Amino acid sequence: MRPQWFYRNDDEFNALAQRLKLTPCPHCNTVGNLVRHGFLYGYDDTRPQRKTRRARRLFCSNRQARRGCGRTFSVWLADKIRRLSLTTTTLWQLLQRAAVGSIRAAIHAAGSHLSDRTGQRIWKRFVLGQSNIRTALLTRCRPPERTGGRPVTQVLAHLQAAFPDAACPIAAFQHTLRIFFV
Repeated sequence: MRPQWFYRNDDEFNALAQRLKLTPCPHCNTVGNLVRHGFLYGYDDTRPQRKTRRARRLFCSNRQARRGCGRTFSVWLADKIRRLSLTTTTLWQLLQRAAVGSIRAAIHAAGSHLSDRTGQRIWKRFVLGQSNIRTALLTRCRPPERTGGRPVTQVLAHLQAAFPDAACPIAAFQHTLRIFFV
């Protein structure tokens, strides 16, 4: 699986965009053919009624006799998660509440627009992805000493230990390790 690209703000993306002509395409590895190709919009919990920007699209140009592959890919905002209408901050709060209680109580405590079934699917996605998350976190730091408890609380403690100064450890995880959290 190829690594994803993430950025935190427009300044960071503009710095990345200035280096596009020197950057190889992640699909075909040709240099000099990447161009901006618009935005990727979707819904999230910050404005549930309106679409928000989730990523920027890049195109490996194969037009006008260029050697590119003609494929596109996304450079994601670090606080957005693919195929999920929650921001990383909301997901972090939801997982912390669910780890100490139940997912149903966490959804109701958050007062979010999620149904119980959606919350269960998100929780299952997190539980199934724990081994990948732990493996990625091991490249960053050792896990904290086990004090018992459920494996989910240990994963969240490891995430917090890996990014102690981050306002949202999930966004820092995505930005630093260049993979989606779930």
